[in-house]
Amino acid sequence: MNVNIGQAVSLLPPRIGVAGAARAEASAAGERSKVEPLQDINGRTVGSPESRYGLSMRTLQLLKQYDVRNISGTDLHALAEILAAGDEIGGEVAATIRSDIEVRGWKNSGASNALEIFSKRRDDALAEVKAGEVSLKFASYNIKGYERTQQALDKLAAIHDALQSEDDVQSATGDGMAQAADLLHAERWMRTAQQAEAKGEPLVLDKDTAESIGRVMQRAGATLPPMTGDLEDGAWAKQALQAYRSWQFQHPGDKLDIDLKPAEEEDKKVFKEPPRPTTDTVGEQLPQQAPPSPAKLAREALAKQQVQAQYGMSLPMLQLIKGTDVAGLSVEQLKQYSQLLQTGGALSKDDAESLLPLTQRGMADPMNYYKRDLNWLADMAAQGRTPQFSTVGGMADLANPTGRMRNDQRGQSVLERLQSLHQALQNDDRVRTAPTDNLRQAGDQAAFDKWAQVESKGARNAEGVEPEFRSLSDVDGIFRVLQRMGVELTPMEGDSSPSKRLEQAWKDYRCWQDGHPARQSAGGAVGRGIDAYA
Repeated sequence: MNVNIGQAVSLLPPRIGVAGAARAEASAAGERSKVEPLQDINGRTVGSPESRYGLSMRTLQLLKQYDVRNISGTDLHALAEILAAGDEIGGEVAATIRSDIEVRGWKNSGASNALEIFSKRRDDALAEVKAGEVSLKFASYNIKGYERTQQALDKLAAIHDALQSEDDVQSATGDGMAQAADLLHAERWMRTAQQAEAKGEPLVLDKDTAESIGRVMQRAGATLPPMTGDLEDGAWAKQALQAYRSWQFQHPGDKLDIDLKPAEEEDKKVFKEPPRPTTDTVGEQLPQQAPPSPAKLAREALAKQQVQAQYGMSLPMLQLIKGTDVAGLSVEQLKQYSQLLQTGGALSKDDAESLLPLTQRGMADPMNYYKRDLNWLADMAAQGRTPQFSTVGGMADLANPTGRMRNDQRGQSVLERLQSLHQALQNDDRVRTAPTDNLRQAGDQAAFDKWAQVESKGARNAEGVEPEFRSLSDVDGIFRVLQRMGVELTPMEGDSSPSKRLEQAWKDYRCWQDGHPARQSAGGAVGRGIDAYA
């Protein structure tokens, strides 16, 4: 965070006569007590939440309450408008979010995960390019727009997580987003109306803005007459402006704002004295085992290094590949598999993206998908025909058949290399796999490792924060890992948010770590990936 601190200033008082020394010292002490707090380039107090996150206090209050991974279309639409109005998010990003909600019709839907929605939008657009249906030149604007939107939403999710432990920021209430949207519309109109009145121009007011003003003034305790069917004559607008001025006169120095949750309400989310768990609820405790000898630990570390060096990737990735047969995966499982491999460094970004036409289209039989497509492209070329694909408006020619063929070849190569390594690892006893649910357990561990990494960093500023999780399935996976490790979790109320639950779980995990210093997350070094077995 850049801070404008100006030029260096000496804190020593000027040399003066002895007679005035005591008087000057008292004066200097008084001046020091009046020094204004240091401010950043945006005029915010350095070290305050507003300065660290680069957002207004009202926005922080909203983000503490609202999680973009679990938000309605209406609230996300309003949030994008509020952030754009305060220059806290790019105008293009806000427009992408709002237009997607409006055009695709999910403004009145229930809670959705905006991270997943816009990740899918980006992958769908890129899949069209990889499949040769749209040229990259034509699609790049949309793809880059979705990527910028993803980055912005990731940051909003990360700030929501970080704010759960910020005591200096009170949370907005459950209808805070609607209140903030009403305030935005009302305050914007009041400024415009005052300017119009000063110029002798008529006061223009539409029905939606009038309703926002009515709700704002009602919450403020001001009285407004019911709206008539005709707002064009300006009578109701003049009354609204007068009511606002009257409120300002009666409340000098105050400003209209959103409602906040009392701090004691948030504290109730965690029981202060959790009940002691019994064997009926957590099962019998495993018998205590003697810690392994240094010689055994050294042998295990050497064996791990050798197997990772031989295959060129981390042991967790090898375990995942050994336990996963590509030919038997559903398309949804294949998508999760490729994401885990990319995150773990076993698949490059380009290799993972070559699978998008398969994973985004929901096609069955992954091992033969690209083979069939390559045969079809070859037949079309032999017949001298341009390959076509189905659209809403009918059949259309492929924009780039050659690009589709190249991607098919790359995607098929990725699948065959994964399958070849999977088969080779079956005879390597140094690489062990989970007896059941290998893919799910790998996903759980990846979610846990990411969560632990973010919590360990403990960033509390806009540049450093990262989301602790991407979906509720990640949250479930984190808790499954904690339970398998034997971490005793503090009971919480059922309506506690995932971020609040994870905040408390981190404290429980740290306490557990103090008693189990030898245990650590199953991470590993990133290696060369499957290209070593091309």
